[in-house]
Amino acid sequence: MKLKIFFFLTFLVSFVGSSQTLNDLYQKSVEAYKNKDYNNFKTYNLKALELHPSHPTILFNLAASYALNNEKEKAYNALNKLISWNADLKFDEEEDFENLLKDTDKLDNLKSVVIKYATKIENSSLYFETQNKYHLEDFVLKDDFAYLTDVRNGIVLKYDIKNKKAKELNQLPGAAMAVIDGGKNVVWVSVAMLPQYHDYSEEKGNEGIIYKMNTSDGTILSTVQLQKKAVIGSMILAEDNKIYATNSSTPELLVINTNNNEIEKIIPIKEAFNLQGVTISEDGKYVYIADYIKGIVRINLNDYDDRIWLRSDDYLLKGIDGLTFINNTTLIAVQNSSTPKKVIKIIHDVQQVKSISLLDNALDQLGEPTNGKFYENLGYLYIANSQWPFYNRENQPIEDKWEAQTIRLLTNF
Repeated sequence: MKLKIFFFLTFLVSFVGSSQTLNDLYQKSVEAYKNKDYNNFKTYNLKALELHPSHPTILFNLAASYALNNEKEKAYNALNKLISWNADLKFDEEEDFENLLKDTDKLDNLKSVVIKYATKIENSSLYFETQNKYHLEDFVLKDDFAYLTDVRNGIVLKYDIKNKKAKELNQLPGAAMAVIDGGKNVVWVSVAMLPQYHDYSEEKGNEGIIYKMNTSDGTILSTVQLQKKAVIGSMILAEDNKIYATNSSTPELLVINTNNNEIEKIIPIKEAFNLQGVTISEDGKYVYIADYIKGIVRINLNDYDDRIWLRSDDYLLKGIDGLTFINNTTLIAVQNSSTPKKVIKIIHDVQQVKSISLLDNALDQLGEPTNGKFYENLGYLYIANSQWPFYNRENQPIEDKWEAQTIRLLTNF
């Protein structure tokens, strides 16, 4: 087997955390493999996964270590789970899986899993679209209008759904990220100083602000100043008028009191890596948060230490951005680091994932799906092709690749 060294080294540059320790374990696993010490090869991969529970290179090498130790069922299960995230996995080209793949039933099953996750599935339909000059991240519906955030120029867009017309409601000083309904004539919008923002400045750092905005004329009614490096990518407003917001630059949940526009509490989630979507249960007792690396956690809002991470035996809950509560057993997630990108329905019993259904998978659009919202009288809407993939290494837009931004609707799920 050719160990996945180059991908891993690239990962070390981008991953923020215990990279040195992770690198040590990885290097030890490589040495063990070279020395044909397959037991320690497995041990070091298992330890590395404790630091980074979903790294695809480590998962792939763990599957190989199981095969080399003749633990065929574990090897098969590990490959099955990894294919759910990466349907392009070339497992049948690796000689270390030779013994496993001699079992024709297992080989056929793995090939059927590849087909399952690689096949285009299009259950949604186009709801509306905006011009390709925007880089959309989030949206919210209010009456007959959609309010959308633009990363590149910090624009808050107001889209008239009936008349199919858009106007720029305001332009904020930073990348406009999350947007939520704040009640009559109000939306809340988070802003961060991201490199993709047209006027990015390293001196400003990742300064974060949340704006309370009038939806009639775009005037700013009040602001919530955040800590220096906050990047708020997702927010929800609970019935107690508190905003719960995830900080993706530091794994923490912010509780914001909208009565005095101040941060009431910061809840560290030290076991997490990169927090993304946040959604709230119908009774307001729990939030569900997507961690881009680790999966999904449910947190009790009456006891922040009461946390349950959803377990999934055969599906890799990695790379989830938007997350939406449907009912006590159902979540919808936008998974955009997977190959291919997809929207999934998760059936669970709080602790254990019972089933995963592909709602949209491998659509023709090249952009990246990001966030979605559920409306009982309409269905599930999501941004299908945000422009994130279309920036160069200097974070300048590759404009000839920018697509018209589409919002798609799922009604049958």
